[in-house]
Amino acid sequence: MRLRYLITAVFVLALNAGLMAQDTGTEGAEMIEELEFPKITWDIPELGEEVIVDTLENGIVLFMMEDHRLPVFNISGIVRTGSMYEPEGLEGVASMTGYVMRTGGTETYEPDSLNALLEYLAASIETWIYNEQGGLSLNCLSKDVDRLLPVLADVVMNPEFRQDKIDLEKDKIKENIIRRNDNPSRIASREFDHLVYGDHYYGRILEWETVEAVTRQDMIDFHGKYFVPNNIWLGITGDFDMADIKAKLNEVFAGWQPSEIDFPEDPEVEKEYKPGVYLIDKELSQSVINFGHLGITQYNPDRYAIAVMNYILGGGSFTSRMTSVVRSDMGLAYSVGSRFETDTRDLGQFYAYCQTKTETTYKAIYNMLDQIKKIRESEVTDYELNSAKDSYINRFVFNFTDPAAIVRQLMNLEYDGMPRDFYKNYIANIQAVTKDDVLRVAKEYLHPDKMSYIIVGNTSEIADQLKEFGEVTFIELQEPIVDADM
Repeated sequence: MRLRYLITAVFVLALNAGLMAQDTGTEGAEMIEELEFPKITWDIPELGEEVIVDTLENGIVLFMMEDHRLPVFNISGIVRTGSMYEPEGLEGVASMTGYVMRTGGTETYEPDSLNALLEYLAASIETWIYNEQGGLSLNCLSKDVDRLLPVLADVVMNPEFRQDKIDLEKDKIKENIIRRNDNPSRIASREFDHLVYGDHYYGRILEWETVEAVTRQDMIDFHGKYFVPNNIWLGITGDFDMADIKAKLNEVFAGWQPSEIDFPEDPEVEKEYKPGVYLIDKELSQSVINFGHLGITQYNPDRYAIAVMNYILGGGSFTSRMTSVVRSDMGLAYSVGSRFETDTRDLGQFYAYCQTKTETTYKAIYNMLDQIKKIRESEVTDYELNSAKDSYINRFVFNFTDPAAIVRQLMNLEYDGMPRDFYKNYIANIQAVTKDDVLRVAKEYLHPDKMSYIIVGNTSEIADQLKEFGEVTFIELQEPIVDADM
């Protein structure tokens, strides 16, 4: 706890110093400049040391870290599955399987009785499946572990997939599909993803036809293929004894046999730029703007320099160049910035975004693009570089506030095939970024001439102005095809 308070104090002092130091020439600024702050030192717990890795008799891998300060117990599990493995024509089966595993209960625990039990014990059990990972969790008081471990095991091994819960989940998805063209920001984000990634699962647009086609048996089959013990990792933290919990887990998962999995080939993002201006006409008082292109994977060694570069460009909130110019100086937008994804297993995105009045759309894009060009042309200032690095370092240490967060992130490193010393070396890698590095990665990874622009709004009024940024194409929003009774 002392370390946490120390880090907080250092963060506040450093932030205040950075803000005050901008007002140079005053007595207070000079005093701040003379202050020396201790460097943050951070020891990341390591697998095999503070976090013990072990395996159950049936192949479930355990990542365990005891913490007896509070009488709580947590399990956070990873399952190697995801919508990336959905059969063609059954898109949506993964997420529905992950959700109804929990909501549908088991033969032993009907949904209402399961919910009542967890509510009575102030506990939670959840399951889910995302694009590239499935998961499960148990959070409870340590006194209730013996009562709830068999329940968790039952949910994971024997979900009932009751038809009424499947129908309820389908109805929710259908409603989301029906309303998907109501929110301009979501339209811009969805269409940008689809433009950049095509039919890859990063950019796939879910349609009711495939959701409707999913049957209970499809969900049983998807669960049965991927939810097997040799395909599951459990991160266990809290008030427990490692030998004791291992014995209990062996007992509750007894009889659950490992199985070979024939994983489909991982779909790869096609590295193709699609420059141009893509307009979506909608009666709005503002334009919603997203523009950018494909980026990098998390395995790229330039990720540290790219993170610092983008913080200066548009990722640093009020201190970034885009925000300073487009929002503060010109008053064109309330929310403006950029993001360069550095944590995706396949190619992520670089994109800039803002919302502005229809009549200032061209001006906003022009000035955001101008900042992209400028950061590729000359070095950033010492102040920009140091502020960006300090911000990343200060934020980084708060990713490890408790054992559950520590174990979860170490598990994700293993799952994604990242080096085990990634977090241990993170601060040093950020600190090592130079102005020359920032300029180099800006030139290499930012491509002003290859930008894809998605603009939602009264675009027919401004289409001629936007031709400067590329060939203009109108995208007509398609009304979702669902049942007539909806």
